[in-house]
Amino acid sequence: MNHNAAKSLFTRRWITTFVLALAIALTAATALPGAQTNAKKKALAIDDYAKWRSIASPTISGDGNWVAYVLQLTNTVPAEAKPVLHLLNLETNVEVTVADATEGAFSEDSKWIVYQVDPGAAQRARAARSGLGATPATPPSIQPSQPGVTPPVPAQVVAPGAQPGQAARGGAAPTIPPRRVELRNLATGAVRSWQDIGVFTFAPTSTHLVLRRRAPEAAGATSGRGGGAPSAPGGGAPAAAGAGAASAPAGPRGFDVILLDLRTGRHQLLGSVGDFAFNRTGELLAYTVDAAVKDGNGVFIFDTRNGRVTPLDNDAKSYNRLVWNDEGNAIAVLKGTDVEKMREKDNVLVAFPDVAAALKDGASAPEPVVLETAKADGFPKGWVISDRAALAWSEDNKRVFFGAKEQVATPDATRRTTDETADVDVWNTGDERVQSLQMVRVEQDRNFTFRQAFDVPAKRFIKLADETMRELDMAPDGKWALGRDTRGYIRDSRLPAADIYRVNTSTGERTLIAKGQLVGAHVFGISPHGTNFLFWKNDKFQAYEFETGATKTLGAGRAPSFFDREYDHPGPKPSYGIAGYTNDGKAVIAQHKYDLWVLPLDGSAPKSLTNGLGDKREIRFRIVRTQPPDPTVPRSVGPRGTIDLSKPVTLSAYGEWTKKSGFYELSGAQLKELVYEDASFSVPTRAMKADRFMFTRQTFVEFPDLRISGPGFKESKKISEANPQQTDYMWGHRVLFDFKNKDGVRLQGILALPDDYKPGEKRPMLVTFYEKNSQNLNRYSAPAYLTGMGGSPMQAVSTGYLTMLPDVHFRTGSSHTDMLECVEAATRKVIELGYADPKHIGVSGHSYGGEGAAFIGTMSKMFAAVGMGAGVIDLYYDFTQNWGWAYAVTGGSGENAFDYYFYSQGRWGFSPWDQPERYRYESAITHVPNVIAPFLIMHGGADPTVDFHNGLGFYNALRYNGKKAVFLSYPGEGHGLRGLANRKDLTIRFFEFFDHYLKEAPAPKWLTEGVPYLKKEASRDPGK
Repeated sequence: MNHNAAKSLFTRRWITTFVLALAIALTAATALPGAQTNAKKKALAIDDYAKWRSIASPTISGDGNWVAYVLQLTNTVPAEAKPVLHLLNLETNVEVTVADATEGAFSEDSKWIVYQVDPGAAQRARAARSGLGATPATPPSIQPSQPGVTPPVPAQVVAPGAQPGQAARGGAAPTIPPRRVELRNLATGAVRSWQDIGVFTFAPTSTHLVLRRRAPEAAGATSGRGGGAPSAPGGGAPAAAGAGAASAPAGPRGFDVILLDLRTGRHQLLGSVGDFAFNRTGELLAYTVDAAVKDGNGVFIFDTRNGRVTPLDNDAKSYNRLVWNDEGNAIAVLKGTDVEKMREKDNVLVAFPDVAAALKDGASAPEPVVLETAKADGFPKGWVISDRAALAWSEDNKRVFFGAKEQVATPDATRRTTDETADVDVWNTGDERVQSLQMVRVEQDRNFTFRQAFDVPAKRFIKLADETMRELDMAPDGKWALGRDTRGYIRDSRLPAADIYRVNTSTGERTLIAKGQLVGAHVFGISPHGTNFLFWKNDKFQAYEFETGATKTLGAGRAPSFFDREYDHPGPKPSYGIAGYTNDGKAVIAQHKYDLWVLPLDGSAPKSLTNGLGDKREIRFRIVRTQPPDPTVPRSVGPRGTIDLSKPVTLSAYGEWTKKSGFYELSGAQLKELVYEDASFSVPTRAMKADRFMFTRQTFVEFPDLRISGPGFKESKKISEANPQQTDYMWGHRVLFDFKNKDGVRLQGILALPDDYKPGEKRPMLVTFYEKNSQNLNRYSAPAYLTGMGGSPMQAVSTGYLTMLPDVHFRTGSSHTDMLECVEAATRKVIELGYADPKHIGVSGHSYGGEGAAFIGTMSKMFAAVGMGAGVIDLYYDFTQNWGWAYAVTGGSGENAFDYYFYSQGRWGFSPWDQPERYRYESAITHVPNVIAPFLIMHGGADPTVDFHNGLGFYNALRYNGKKAVFLSYPGEGHGLRGLANRKDLTIRFFEFFDHYLKEAPAPKWLTEGVPYLKKEASRDPGK
């Protein structure tokens, strides 16, 4: 079974609810010395949210002289975000803005920027919602503009009597301005423009710009079978096992490509281009032609040095999966034809080992090296070379890796009723994977390919993967591979494991490395040099050397313990992970809780990089990569992504208890503080060819605007101003406080105080929680409509509430009791500190926090009102459910809940039949008769993560027991609300509910009288 497919339900639930939890995380921010002045400032209201903007796609030019970023509205539908591209010259401070523009990209030589402009995005979305067609405008081509002037958007053609953007009488579709790509000369400001471009990219040499036309809207996608996105320049590293494209309609994938010579300004049109890719040096552009009439199809090379096009192969077949080798002098491609009544193409693999020779004057057509399945010894009968997986070259250019799979008949698409044909799914307890999981992953399984190799010089097929070892990871140089045999280890209630094998990609020979090895966080893959496989076993790092077959325990018994001391789940503890490998390939850099250690791969003595300073000061140091690897540098110079300890290395720093953060510089054995403040920083991005860095700094009151600095980071300059309107509003500040649970474990919480708070006042307070939050103290909290009940909205602080987020310490087998204990302890601490009014405190949570809030609301007498969203209320029942899946609900994982409850977020470690009373006690439904506080419950009607009947069942239990509760059901919504109007509705009702019970505000009618279903349409305003 694919490792990614075996991830725990904890990961699934966490990812599914990430948008909800993020609302909590972003509310935590830093305490500033003194509160802001509130003179002439107003409280946030729901309609003010629409003023807030975010920064997207920031990028810095290679020479460090230019920055581009997009400002766009956040509390709106994406199509109406009104993006504006900002282009700033850091030398002159001159800024150019382009409305409706996104996706800015600089050329490697920092002379050009290209970006997408879509003035009709909102109209197009509205037309789609209304069901009207969209007639694209066809204005004349836009000529180069005057320097510094953005070309005007062509006027719309509007029928008589109609308003722009509206349909004319008789139902005519609105005319929508076309999308366009603009190229701007950074030195002169001159702009050129092209319509309906879907993909654009610069040559690594910056001599050319490639612009590929967008697929027609009616086509629904720009790609066909085998994937439509052009290959990345250089072709990339060997792909992972099982890599495949999703099903797509067969047929031509080609679209016209405009090739612009940036030196001369001249265009060249390449027709019906399927795939294209520059080689690593950028001198050669390889592309395939995939036209409706196939007799002109083939693979071609465009030489940017002289503009010459050379055909390498022509045939009336389909070409795809084009890839260069790392040196940029050889290519491989698949060539095939559709097979009648069969699902897969009949492909051959075509390799051109010496492209340079084919480009010489007078050279004859190159003789390709071809792998044909019918002529390949050992190739599985009935199998094909699949275009559902990428191709890749080994570093020595001797092997091409590809995917293979069984040829099968095209599924019968004839629609039949159950009167004619039975429609039954057979669920058998002997199934390796539960049926629902099989259903969800059916396309992934259908498109799965087995990684194989083709020895190009020997023209020989090499079998690598098969049903006994489906998963195969290639070393970066392609010499060795790592295979996993998961047979016998796939169980719903066991941690994922496998037998691990070394695979020789030249022969296919397999050698056992480890039997029954835990995977996931317990394996780290192959080193960048391709010499070692690193894994975690017996609480130690283990290194297997491919050449010798020897396994060594790293640290020589003199390193500290690297297991994760904070891991609070049942099962073996993982490590804190690794930071990377040294550039000489001789050592791995391991992460301790606070410090960094160099562990030689030969098992010799370890060395502390940070000299124990992290452990001494309780500061967590981690390596940050400020500059991405240069793709134009060959791997022979040194594996990409390794760490050169002979040069200064930037480390991030985070104070475990102070929540300060910043950066240190490690130079040799010296550790130097660069910046370390009560703030949170993003990872700095260094200009490729200059010592200039771009990053963000944020606090509770400081939006993460972009900053520019030199290597020190401390003397940075803010270059954006996303939300100047914030100064008009009451905001507040954060304080950090300590508290303890019953076992004396030190915990922390973050408390937001309004601007107008006066010492000694006791204010109403809203408590929200989700595992740990104190690490987010120094984070900005933008006003945002709620997606669930787990948010701690900025509006609450602005309008006078205290808001508090406590950390929760978990034990095994008592998660809800642990939540109750820690939330109450933190709440008591805030009361003791004199901030909160003990009679007017509310608590709310969503998903995992929602089930905790439900439990707290049934057990605690501290809270005057409780909000609960999408939480499990009956653990005994939920253990047997297939979370995220039902015949009527799509979008979930299909997995059952066993792994979640045993090892993952549930943290129980036992089943309901092992300790039935524990499961019943920890379920909120058991204690409903004890409820004294009113509840506000919300749940999406199509929730694919937590069954909707949890929310409905909890409401019915409260109803039966005569408790106060309102249930907000949002039909068609999932685990978190997506619809803008729904999110706004929930936000309004959230405040009306808590304002009534915590501030004694008048209750709205929906809260006291309900909303009869017959009157639903007349009650769209939640205040009615």
